[in-house]
Amino acid sequence: MSLRNLVALLAVFGVVSLGLWTATLNTEPVTFRVPGFPPYEIQTSLWVVGFLAILLGVLGTLLYTVVLSSKAAFLRWRRKRVDSKTAEDTELIEAGLVAAVRGDHRVALERFETVLEKDPERLGAWIHGGNAARALGNLEKAVEMHTRARGISPDDGDVHDELARDFAALGEYARAVGHLEQRLVAEPKGDPELFARMRDLLSEQSRWDEALEAQEKRTKSLGDTVARTDEEAIVRGLRLEKGRALMEQSTAEGRKEALSIFAALVKADPQFVPGYLLQGRARLADGDIDGAVDAWTQGVAATHALELLNELVTYHFDAGDPEQAIRSFRQSAESIEGADGRAARLGLALLYSRLEMIEEAKGELERLEDEVEFSPTVTYHLAKLSVRQGDSQAAAERFRHVIQASNLLEPGYRCQHCGAQHPNYVMHCAECCRWGTVVLDTSEELQEVEDRVVKAPRV
Repeated sequence: MSLRNLVALLAVFGVVSLGLWTATLNTEPVTFRVPGFPPYEIQTSLWVVGFLAILLGVLGTLLYTVVLSSKAAFLRWRRKRVDSKTAEDTELIEAGLVAAVRGDHRVALERFETVLEKDPERLGAWIHGGNAARALGNLEKAVEMHTRARGISPDDGDVHDELARDFAALGEYARAVGHLEQRLVAEPKGDPELFARMRDLLSEQSRWDEALEAQEKRTKSLGDTVARTDEEAIVRGLRLEKGRALMEQSTAEGRKEALSIFAALVKADPQFVPGYLLQGRARLADGDIDGAVDAWTQGVAATHALELLNELVTYHFDAGDPEQAIRSFRQSAESIEGADGRAARLGLALLYSRLEMIEEAKGELERLEDEVEFSPTVTYHLAKLSVRQGDSQAAAERFRHVIQASNLLEPGYRCQHCGAQHPNYVMHCAECCRWGTVVLDTSEELQEVEDRVVKAPRV
């Protein structure tokens, strides 16, 4: 019992004592009529009536005080028990998070499920448990746990965020977009990372206009000028994909709109190789052969891109005009400097070989061999020419050098932005999500000789 309650009781007993003493001074008899059928009467002294009244008051006060004290004690006990349980659950959740950070998602999921067995309304345990299930590859369980979390807190942005990740992992991009939209409702100002995810999800569904809208919102939300410049490159890529989708519709209206997009992209960035590439293809599909050749030719002149040169040469070759294909390669080899120029000459040599112009091919390859460090590609094709000329000994020697040096017989492609390697030319680098940054990788193949000292096997 608290000191306050004790003082109150002493005060009450004092009042009772004073009342009893005062009541004994009043001995006059009084009559009480008690209700009933029939009513009956009770006669007693006035002091007895006063005593009973005071006693009832004291007992009521005492009972009230005891009830209050008991209630306070019960609440303190219950709070202590809840705090103890909460602390235990919190400790389990923290242990689960630590396990998740270590990569032990199975243990993490067990910890969260233990918490939920005791407290099914623990929102954080449902969210983190779903994340652990997703990390384990159990996407159905992840969706189930995050859906339960949404039942507890329907407007929680984090819950919708995790559900969007679940459905994206399942390939259900439309549902993922729906949950991201609800997340953005909870966060009206938006977040650059959320807009990027929205952009990627919409891109997966080829919803290019909406993806562009999301990307533009992301760009506006970035304060850093350099970062915004990088994001503009992604805007160009999304416009390119929109143009490609229109071109693939195989309608005159679609190709016309696509050509407009490609022309605008090339005008905005004269070094944007995919713009020239698709512009030529769209014109060719529209029957404008001269326009297609002009687009690729202008692209080669502006960018010195070997992929554009290959596109141009392949068209001439397939059209039955190998002489024009050779002229295109020669002109590019003369105008392009450095590694790209040597790569163009390598392409010319391979074209000679394809056209059975063995001596011309061999001469071009031998000149390249003298100018560059050891190139497995050059040596390999020289070996093939030796076989075709019947010089088995020279061919065997060259093949032996190739096997010793490398297993790479053809040059690959590399992203200039992130360095990712690609076996073939692609317009869009999946690693850094940039368009037009993939180039023929001649960083190790066609390096200029620093001095005349031979540093690798030659034939």
